[in-house]
Amino acid sequence: MRIFPLCFLSSRTTSRATAAAYHAHRCFASTSTSVDESDCRHFPIRVLDHMDGADWDNRIALQAKWTNEEKGWQVGVEWKHTPFGVGLFATDDIAEGTILRIGQNGHNLMQFQSIQDIEEFCRHPEDYPARLRYVSDYLWGFSWQNTDAQGYDLPDDTSSVEDRFMGMWVPGNGLNHNLVPNTVYRTRKGGTQEGIVLVALCDVAAGDELFDDYRRHGRAPEWLKEFAREKQVSLNFAECNDFVVDPSS
Repeated sequence: MRIFPLCFLSSRTTSRATAAAYHAHRCFASTSTSVDESDCRHFPIRVLDHMDGADWDNRIALQAKWTNEEKGWQVGVEWKHTPFGVGLFATDDIAEGTILRIGQNGHNLMQFQSIQDIEEFCRHPEDYPARLRYVSDYLWGFSWQNTDAQGYDLPDDTSSVEDRFMGMWVPGNGLNHNLVPNTVYRTRKGGTQEGIVLVALCDVAAGDELFDDYRRHGRAPEWLKEFAREKQVSLNFAECNDFVVDPSS
Protein backbone atom coordinates (compact mmCIF):
# COMPACT_ATOMS: atom_id res chain seq x y z
CA MET A 1 0.00 0.00 0.00
CA ARG A 2 1.76 3.12 -1.21
CA ILE A 3 1.17 6.78 -1.89
CA PHE A 4 -0.90 7.86 -4.89
CA PRO A 5 0.57 11.32 -5.47
CA LEU A 6 -2.04 12.80 -7.84
CA CYS A 7 -4.59 14.91 -5.99
CA PHE A 8 -7.68 14.06 -7.99
CA LEU A 9 -10.32 11.35 -8.23
CA SER A 10 -12.07 9.93 -11.26
CA SER A 11 -14.55 12.25 -12.90
CA ARG A 12 -17.04 9.40 -13.14
CA THR A 13 -19.90 9.53 -10.65
CA THR A 14 -22.97 7.45 -10.00
CA SER A 15 -26.23 8.65 -11.47
CA ARG A 16 -28.92 10.11 -9.24
CA ALA A 17 -31.15 7.12 -9.99
CA THR A 18 -28.41 4.67 -9.07
CA ALA A 19 -27.64 6.51 -5.86
CA ALA A 20 -31.32 6.58 -4.93
CA ALA A 21 -31.60 2.84 -5.52
CA TYR A 22 -28.60 2.21 -3.31
CA HIS A 23 -30.16 4.15 -0.47
CA ALA A 24 -32.94 1.58 -0.57
CA HIS A 25 -30.85 -1.47 0.27
CA ARG A 26 -27.34 -0.48 1.43
CA CYS A 27 -26.34 0.17 5.02
CA PHE A 28 -25.50 3.82 5.59
CA ALA A 29 -23.47 5.87 8.02
CA SER A 30 -24.54 9.24 9.33
CA THR A 31 -22.13 12.16 9.60
CA SER A 32 -21.78 11.47 13.33
CA THR A 33 -18.82 9.57 14.72
CA SER A 34 -20.77 6.30 15.15
CA VAL A 35 -22.92 4.46 12.61
CA ASP A 36 -26.17 2.55 12.24
CA GLU A 37 -25.45 -1.01 11.13
CA SER A 38 -29.06 -2.25 11.22
CA ASP A 39 -29.18 -2.83 7.45
CA CYS A 40 -25.72 -4.37 7.13
CA ARG A 41 -25.67 -7.94 5.91
CA HIS A 42 -22.13 -9.22 6.35
CA PHE A 43 -20.26 -9.30 9.63
CA PRO A 44 -16.66 -10.52 9.80
CA ILE A 45 -15.65 -13.96 10.93
CA ARG A 46 -12.70 -14.35 13.29
CA VAL A 47 -10.14 -13.89 10.52
CA LEU A 48 -7.41 -13.63 13.15
CA ASP A 49 -8.02 -17.29 14.05
CA HIS A 50 -7.37 -18.41 10.46
CA MET A 51 -4.04 -16.87 9.51
CA ASP A 52 -1.97 -20.06 9.17
CA GLY A 53 -0.47 -20.42 5.73
CA ALA A 54 -1.08 -16.78 4.81
CA ASP A 55 1.43 -15.25 2.39
CA TRP A 56 1.85 -11.77 3.85
CA ASP A 57 4.04 -10.59 0.98
CA ASN A 58 1.50 -11.51 -1.71
CA ARG A 59 -1.07 -8.84 -0.98
CA ILE A 60 -3.65 -9.91 -3.59
CA ALA A 61 -3.38 -13.64 -2.85
CA LEU A 62 -3.77 -12.87 0.86
CA GLN A 63 -7.09 -11.18 0.16
CA ALA A 64 -8.31 -14.33 -1.62
CA LYS A 65 -7.75 -16.44 1.50
CA TRP A 66 -11.16 -15.26 2.75
CA THR A 67 -14.32 -14.18 0.96
CA ASN A 68 -15.13 -10.48 1.00
CA GLU A 69 -18.20 -11.24 3.12
CA GLU A 70 -16.05 -13.09 5.67
CA LYS A 71 -13.82 -10.01 5.84
CA GLY A 72 -16.81 -7.76 6.59
CA TRP A 73 -17.18 -6.07 3.19
CA GLN A 74 -20.67 -4.77 2.43
CA VAL A 75 -19.98 -3.79 -1.20
CA GLY A 76 -18.17 -5.28 -4.15
CA VAL A 77 -14.43 -4.54 -4.17
CA GLU A 78 -11.31 -6.01 -5.70
CA TRP A 79 -7.56 -5.49 -5.48
CA LYS A 80 -5.35 -4.62 -8.43
CA HIS A 81 -1.72 -3.75 -9.00
CA THR A 82 -1.06 -0.05 -9.47
CA PRO A 83 2.19 1.90 -10.07
CA PHE A 84 2.22 2.52 -6.31
CA GLY A 85 1.53 -1.00 -5.06
CA VAL A 86 -1.71 -2.89 -4.68
CA GLY A 87 -4.82 -0.69 -4.65
CA LEU A 88 -8.48 -1.19 -3.75
CA PHE A 89 -11.15 -0.71 -6.44
CA ALA A 90 -14.94 -0.66 -6.35
CA THR A 91 -16.77 -3.25 -8.47
CA ASP A 92 -20.16 -1.72 -7.60
CA ASP A 93 -21.51 1.79 -7.94
CA ILE A 94 -21.46 3.05 -4.35
CA ALA A 95 -23.53 5.90 -2.94
CA GLU A 96 -22.18 8.49 -0.54
CA GLY A 97 -22.56 7.38 3.08
CA THR A 98 -22.51 3.65 2.35
CA ILE A 99 -20.76 1.48 4.93
CA LEU A 100 -18.06 -0.26 2.92
CA ARG A 101 -16.56 -2.56 5.53
CA ILE A 102 -17.23 -3.44 9.16
CA GLY A 103 -14.24 -3.91 11.44
CA GLN A 104 -14.65 -5.83 14.67
CA ASN A 105 -11.87 -6.01 17.23
CA GLY A 106 -10.52 -9.52 17.57
CA HIS A 107 -12.12 -10.60 14.29
CA ASN A 108 -10.73 -8.62 11.37
CA LEU A 109 -9.31 -5.69 13.30
CA MET A 110 -6.33 -5.54 15.64
CA GLN A 111 -5.52 -2.74 18.05
CA PHE A 112 -1.87 -2.09 18.89
CA GLN A 113 -1.17 -0.26 22.13
CA SER A 114 2.47 -1.17 22.58
CA ILE A 115 5.53 -2.62 20.86
CA GLN A 116 4.68 -5.90 22.54
CA ASP A 117 1.30 -6.00 20.78
CA ILE A 118 2.99 -5.67 17.39
CA GLU A 119 5.63 -8.24 18.32
CA GLU A 120 2.91 -10.72 19.26
CA PHE A 121 1.43 -10.39 15.78
CA CYS A 122 4.79 -10.60 14.02
CA ARG A 123 6.25 -13.36 16.17
CA HIS A 124 6.17 -16.43 13.95
CA PRO A 125 9.09 -18.76 13.15
CA GLU A 126 8.73 -18.41 9.37
CA ASP A 127 6.68 -15.24 8.82
CA TYR A 128 8.29 -12.60 11.05
CA PRO A 129 9.93 -10.51 8.28
CA ALA A 130 6.83 -10.68 6.05
CA ARG A 131 4.47 -9.81 8.90
CA LEU A 132 6.71 -6.90 9.86
CA ARG A 133 6.54 -5.58 6.30
CA TYR A 134 2.77 -5.95 6.44
CA VAL A 135 2.55 -3.90 9.63
CA SER A 136 4.77 -1.27 8.05
CA ASP A 137 2.33 -0.89 5.15
CA TYR A 138 -1.03 -1.35 6.88
CA LEU A 139 -0.82 0.08 10.40
CA TRP A 140 -2.83 3.30 10.76
CA GLY A 141 -4.21 5.68 13.37
CA PHE A 142 -7.76 6.89 13.93
CA SER A 143 -9.20 9.69 16.05
CA TRP A 144 -12.80 9.12 17.08
CA GLN A 145 -13.20 12.52 18.72
CA ASN A 146 -12.87 16.17 17.67
CA THR A 147 -12.88 15.48 13.93
CA ASP A 148 -14.93 16.93 11.10
CA ALA A 149 -17.22 15.03 8.73
CA GLN A 150 -14.24 14.15 6.52
CA GLY A 151 -12.26 12.70 9.42
CA TYR A 152 -9.74 15.54 9.84
CA ASP A 153 -8.78 16.85 13.27
CA LEU A 154 -10.56 20.06 14.24
CA PRO A 155 -8.36 23.14 14.85
CA ASP A 156 -9.21 23.17 18.57
CA ASP A 157 -8.50 19.47 19.06
CA THR A 158 -6.64 18.97 22.35
CA SER A 159 -6.43 15.18 22.31
CA SER A 160 -2.99 13.60 22.38
CA VAL A 161 -1.50 11.03 20.02
CA GLU A 162 -1.96 8.49 22.79
CA ASP A 163 -5.74 8.97 22.51
CA ARG A 164 -5.82 7.64 18.96
CA PHE A 165 -6.74 4.12 17.98
CA MET A 166 -3.63 2.50 16.51
CA GLY A 167 -4.37 -0.68 14.67
CA MET A 168 -4.59 -2.74 11.51
CA TRP A 169 -7.32 -4.44 9.49
CA VAL A 170 -6.61 -8.08 8.70
CA PRO A 171 -6.32 -8.35 5.86
CA GLY A 172 -5.70 -4.67 5.22
CA ASN A 173 -8.06 -2.55 3.13
CA GLY A 174 -5.38 -1.66 0.60
CA LEU A 175 -6.29 2.03 0.48
CA ASN A 176 -3.62 4.09 -1.25
CA HIS A 177 -2.88 7.66 -0.14
CA ASN A 178 -4.59 10.60 -1.81
CA LEU A 179 -5.04 14.18 -0.62
CA VAL A 180 -8.65 13.99 -1.81
CA PRO A 181 -9.92 10.79 -0.15
CA ASN A 182 -13.25 9.14 -0.95
CA THR A 183 -13.47 7.08 2.25
CA VAL A 184 -13.51 7.84 5.98
CA TYR A 185 -13.44 5.83 9.21
CA ARG A 186 -16.25 5.95 11.76
CA THR A 187 -16.66 4.22 15.12
CA ARG A 188 -19.14 1.46 15.78
CA LYS A 189 -21.89 2.01 18.35
CA GLY A 190 -19.79 0.41 21.06
CA GLY A 191 -16.91 2.75 20.28
CA THR A 192 -13.47 1.72 19.10
CA GLN A 193 -13.45 -1.06 21.69
CA GLU A 194 -16.08 -2.73 19.53
CA GLY A 195 -14.63 -1.70 16.20
CA ILE A 196 -14.49 0.72 13.29
CA VAL A 197 -16.27 0.97 9.95
CA LEU A 198 -15.08 2.27 6.60
CA VAL A 199 -17.57 4.62 4.90
CA ALA A 200 -17.84 6.21 1.44
CA LEU A 201 -17.35 9.99 1.61
CA CYS A 202 -18.90 10.54 -1.83
CA ASP A 203 -20.51 8.62 -4.68
CA VAL A 204 -18.04 6.16 -6.17
CA ALA A 205 -18.41 4.55 -9.61
CA ALA A 206 -17.62 0.91 -10.31
CA GLY A 207 -14.00 0.74 -11.40
CA ASP A 208 -12.86 3.72 -9.32
CA GLU A 209 -10.03 3.35 -6.85
CA LEU A 210 -10.80 3.92 -3.16
CA PHE A 211 -8.44 6.18 -1.25
CA ASP A 212 -7.46 7.24 2.24
CA ASP A 213 -5.65 10.42 3.24
CA TYR A 214 -2.86 9.26 5.54
CA ARG A 215 -2.63 12.72 7.09
CA ARG A 216 -5.77 11.79 9.03
CA HIS A 217 -3.77 9.08 10.80
CA GLY A 218 -2.16 11.85 12.82
CA ARG A 219 1.29 11.58 14.35
CA ALA A 220 2.68 8.32 15.66
CA PRO A 221 3.08 7.97 19.45
CA GLU A 222 6.63 7.77 20.79
CA TRP A 223 6.48 4.01 21.37
CA LEU A 224 5.53 3.46 17.73
CA LYS A 225 8.30 5.73 16.43
CA GLU A 226 10.72 3.82 18.65
CA PHE A 227 9.50 0.58 17.08
CA ALA A 228 10.00 1.98 13.56
CA ARG A 229 13.54 3.12 14.38
CA GLU A 230 14.42 -0.19 15.98
CA LYS A 231 13.10 -2.26 13.07
CA GLN A 232 14.21 0.27 10.43
CA VAL A 233 10.81 0.40 8.77
CA SER A 234 8.64 3.26 7.57
CA LEU A 235 5.06 3.79 8.74
CA ASN A 236 2.08 5.65 7.26
CA PHE A 237 2.39 8.56 9.68
CA ALA A 238 3.97 11.99 9.48
CA GLU A 239 7.65 11.86 10.50
CA CYS A 240 7.77 8.14 9.68
CA ASN A 241 8.13 8.34 5.89
CA ASP A 242 8.92 10.78 3.11
CA PHE A 243 5.41 11.37 1.73
CA VAL A 244 2.98 12.14 4.58
CA VAL A 245 3.16 15.76 5.69
CA ASP A 246 2.51 16.58 9.34
CA PRO A 247 -1.13 17.79 9.32
CA SER A 248 -0.34 20.40 12.00
CA SER A 249 2.48 22.02 10.02
